[in-house]
Amino acid sequence: MGQILSSPVIEKEHHSGVDARSAFGLCAMQGWRMSMEDAHVVELDVLGCQIAESGDGDLKAVPHWAMYAVLDGHGGAHVARFCGAHLAEIFKSVYEKRRQKGADADALQVVPLMTESLRETFFKADEELLEDPQWQNDHSGCTATSVLISRDDKMLVCANGGGQQDRAGHMVTAGETTAFDHKPSLESERARIVAADGFVEMDRVNGNLALSRAIGDFEFKSNKTLPPEEQIVTCSPDIMQHQLDYDADDFVVLACDGIWDCLSSQECVDLVYYGINKGGMSLNDISSRIVDVCCAPTTEGTGIGCDNVSIVIVALLKDGETDEEWFARIRAKNVKSNVSFERMRREIFKTHKFPADDKDVFAITTKRIDGDNDGDAKAGTRSGTEATGTESKSASNLINLESIRQLLDTSLQINQRSDQSNNGNYFHGSGLAEMLTSLSQAVAGETTPLNEEDEEEDEEADKIQEVKDNTEKNSKSP
Repeated sequence: MGQILSSPVIEKEHHSGVDARSAFGLCAMQGWRMSMEDAHVVELDVLGCQIAESGDGDLKAVPHWAMYAVLDGHGGAHVARFCGAHLAEIFKSVYEKRRQKGADADALQVVPLMTESLRETFFKADEELLEDPQWQNDHSGCTATSVLISRDDKMLVCANGGGQQDRAGHMVTAGETTAFDHKPSLESERARIVAADGFVEMDRVNGNLALSRAIGDFEFKSNKTLPPEEQIVTCSPDIMQHQLDYDADDFVVLACDGIWDCLSSQECVDLVYYGINKGGMSLNDISSRIVDVCCAPTTEGTGIGCDNVSIVIVALLKDGETDEEWFARIRAKNVKSNVSFERMRREIFKTHKFPADDKDVFAITTKRIDGDNDGDAKAGTRSGTEATGTESKSASNLINLESIRQLLDTSLQINQRSDQSNNGNYFHGSGLAEMLTSLSQAVAGETTPLNEEDEEEDEEADKIQEVKDNTEKNSKSP
């Protein structure tokens, strides 16, 4: 399960956006883990749909495609953060080079071009990481689940470079879901691993890594005689194409294994439909509430619900349809889900004794707003204003003093003898922790500033102490 905190970090990162072709809501939360190792890509128009000049000097319309990805890091956050910041940029570069090299009409067909560009993007990300010396000795990696969506071509392309639990985008058709998964114990994965002089033990690569495909993880890609797609761990993604039917296909869900550890594909889809049918909830609100559902109420038990959690819900808009009209259209379908957020949370963590009141079932992840008795997803989240075609980020960038205190309590051991050997020039570990605890209490309003009477008493005490010190000093003078 890895190192965990004594209480979860529940500040949520939100993004939302909408254009003429799709809308999305995203929520991500660190939870019980010591750090946040998830990242994401949300690009409504990844190529910048505009008129561009082709290689022969002619003007060519750039196709409109949206790009979404969830990146689940392991062994550190570095590779996931790199991909979150650069994957869309790498894809655009690969696409443009392939388009310019197209020698015949088939090579310039949009869907094959986009599909191969997305596949190559995964390999190019590995190459760019290795070109930078600071990444060459980094042992982190990340799984990547990415989709490209085009309403003009009515096509969805999904690339899954995932591991044991990380699954691909889930295509929802008439209330049913199709998922794609692979893990080291699958015969196709095992065959490649063994051929590259690796082995699978306890469903782990070389008895260590619980995934078989990832960006990064270069210690498993060191066989100089093999191409990248044949290494023990490869970044080569599984590719799926789906012809969109906008009368049947409603939305796409992308999520990390912090979600899939807790929910099956169909359960997650049912919760999305429940939130839509509930009314008054945005895609951001629904994704936030699903994050709440999947965060463990305690660290007791199997460890399920103690991972980072990230989820993106993408609405597939018809031509000329707004996101509000999309919500109304999906509600009109009246898809029965037979679940609720509260019921699903109780089911996942059935051994935990939740309070009878459903509004308190999410107490670990939500901060009740004064005077707010509504138990929906808005309570306890800090999000920016929803943007149109842009990202809206969490409004809180404050240091979490409680997390720092926990880190000191669990990880930071300062030599207690330092105050003797170094004339007291170092902080004592517990003293620093107490200082941070005091600061944390002040931020939380648990302590109050001194009033004028207290300040006067302190000043008088200081004067008495000063006179006492001077008297003792003079008595010791020769």
